[in-house]
Amino acid sequence: MSNQIEEKFLSNFDIKKKYVVALSGGVDSAVLAYLANKFCKNVRTVFVNHNQEHSNDLEAQAKSIANKLGLDFISIPTSLKPNSSETQMRNVRIKELNMNIKDDEYLLFGHTLSDKVETFLLNIFRGTHLQGLKSTPLKVNKIMRPLLTVSKQEVIAYAERNRIDYLNDETNFDNQINRNWIRNIIVDGVKDRFAGSLEQKIDQIINEVEYVLPQKTKYLKFIKSSKGYVEIPISIINFNDPEVISLFSVIAKSLGMTGMQSKDIDKIKEVVASGNQAAFHDDWYCVLSSSLLIFINKNLWCEQTASNQISYGYLNLSNVEGVNSFNNWNLAIPSKDHNISIRTLIDGDKIKTNGSNQKVTEVMRSFGIRGLMKEVWPLVILDEEIIWLPGIRKSDIALDFQKNDYSHIISSSIEKRSIENF
Repeated sequence: MSNQIEEKFLSNFDIKKKYVVALSGGVDSAVLAYLANKFCKNVRTVFVNHNQEHSNDLEAQAKSIANKLGLDFISIPTSLKPNSSETQMRNVRIKELNMNIKDDEYLLFGHTLSDKVETFLLNIFRGTHLQGLKSTPLKVNKIMRPLLTVSKQEVIAYAERNRIDYLNDETNFDNQINRNWIRNIIVDGVKDRFAGSLEQKIDQIINEVEYVLPQKTKYLKFIKSSKGYVEIPISIINFNDPEVISLFSVIAKSLGMTGMQSKDIDKIKEVVASGNQAAFHDDWYCVLSSSLLIFINKNLWCEQTASNQISYGYLNLSNVEGVNSFNNWNLAIPSKDHNISIRTLIDGDKIKTNGSNQKVTEVMRSFGIRGLMKEVWPLVILDEEIIWLPGIRKSDIALDFQKNDYSHIISSSIEKRSIENF
């Protein structure tokens, strides 16, 4: 049995790469760390403390597991409030882990075949479309789940045979949580009533769904994304076209959702029909902007992670030595004795153009920047005076600077990428 598990693990694992194990203190991640350490030399571990009732106990267990394996261990604190939802914890965990991994590392999660089955059933009960039945992917970008073909029972048996210590998370027995209810009541009830492996039966269905679904639709290329931003052209949205509806399931994955439910589609329909923005999922909003239906997360859009570049959603601002054909927009300013800063809109903001002060909101509106986009658009400030709305308008003083051919240049560019087909 041990060899079978190791064979399954190695079939989804490249021993030459560098890995970061998301260590929770539970059995799945403990076995994952053990296997990764057994077959690979470049492994370290990370624990995300959710600040919940048993989080410190789990952190102590995770640290003990790492120490026994001789693996580097770090714990990342969070500001989550007690009794946070599973969705809130997952979103913060994914964010913190993605920020921690280096360019040459891959992030390993201990999800098993049993987790994959639970997600499949959870998506069905929530009212998913066909895309949602694909459940949990083995690999997405730099995230890998090498235990995804191994059942929970196999993982527990492997841990016992190899004397791998772990801690049971007390919240796993709380059937008020939907996933636990499915695991402890529905799945166990089905196993008692019907013969054969439920995991294998559902995994076969998932494989068949993945086989019959096209990996890429003709519309997928039109969906673009960036930090805290996803867009889809209004012109291709047809709520009666199953292929278009499946695109929303792809978008759902990028928003941190397990799938797109019927109520979510209804909310999108309302936004398209009324033109009003709507709270969509966690910190994500759905809104119309010109010819696009867009999803925006203000916190992610404005979040700064790189030290050498400032980015607001798909707008990237950086210092350059000169202007070339690749600079979409640029601003030349004096390099000395001036305080340059960048922020978003404040009530009453004005910019001086053509000799008079104009409300920034009115300038933005004339360029089609409305609603939530108006709230997150970056403004460049020089000594407390707004001098540039990238891609929209420069102030009179900024135009004067440009005439003097200053060498201190800020360049702004738009960077949107095609959305990943999860």
